[in-house]
Amino acid sequence: MRIWNLFVACAIVAILVSAQSSQSEDPQPPAIDMQQKLEYSKIILDGLVTEDFDKIRQGAKALNQLGKRKWLENESASYRTQNQVFWFTTGTLVMAAEAKNIDGATLSYTQMMHSCVNCHKLIRRQ
Repeated sequence: MRIWNLFVACAIVAILVSAQSSQSEDPQPPAIDMQQKLEYSKIILDGLVTEDFDKIRQGAKALNQLGKRKWLENESASYRTQNQVFWFTTGTLVMAAEAKNIDGATLSYTQMMHSCVNCHKLIRRQ
């Protein structure tokens, strides 16, 4: 009886480990991109509150590049419109950081976040 219980326990552990490893080996690219966008957004926010213009600029440039890549992957006119707003706001965020304009950078960050929320609303409706 103990051997049977041990066998069942080992089988359950093997199944769980197998399921977990297959999930971690095949992550969904959109989820990865969203995690990257969140990380870059956090870097920008940290740069805003500490007035670290290099962080703001680097995060905004990285977000801008991700947005351009995603634009090529989605043919929806509504999505592309939202993405263009995102490009514009990340571009103005880069310019504000280069000009060391904290107020302009803060406004651009707020506009960028607004475009993110609008885009996610759009995607959920599709």
